[in-house]
Amino acid sequence: MAGNKVCCKPDLYTVGVCLVITVLCIAGISFIIIGAVYLDQCALERHIPIYVLVQGVIFLLIGCTLVMLPSNDKFFLFFLLFSTLCIFWFCWLITGSIWVFHHYLSYHGQCNDVLYLFAFWTLIIQYIGLGIAFLASVIYCCLFCIMLLACLAVNG
Repeated sequence: MAGNKVCCKPDLYTVGVCLVITVLCIAGISFIIIGAVYLDQCALERHIPIYVLVQGVIFLLIGCTLVMLPSNDKFFLFFLLFSTLCIFWFCWLITGSIWVFHHYLSYHGQCNDVLYLFAFWTLIIQYIGLGIAFLASVIYCCLFCIMLLACLAVNG
């Protein structure tokens, strides 16, 4: 019996969550490295490297919370932690946008190019991802409402 192995194919949800966790951890480590290396190299706005560093920590914490969320018996506590981290991420995203986008035309020579461009483009990528997530949520809600109305029409 020991030779009979059962191989189960992972579902799309599991693969998606693993992919999100991997991307969050890689991005978090990248943010932390860039923020730490260029910590004192932006005279124009000293908050930009701090923004990048804290953003990396947030990504790592969200990734760790996602790892523990489905397997823990204290689901509500971890969901509350996850929600708090996501709200903090959104507020920090807006704050970082103010610090970074405000100096777009004047950062040359006053802020390290690698640091500034990393912060600039990762902000844009995050906004694109946020827009895609919002659009997917709206489409999902519309399809759910259509299915609900169809069920009500069929069942009276």
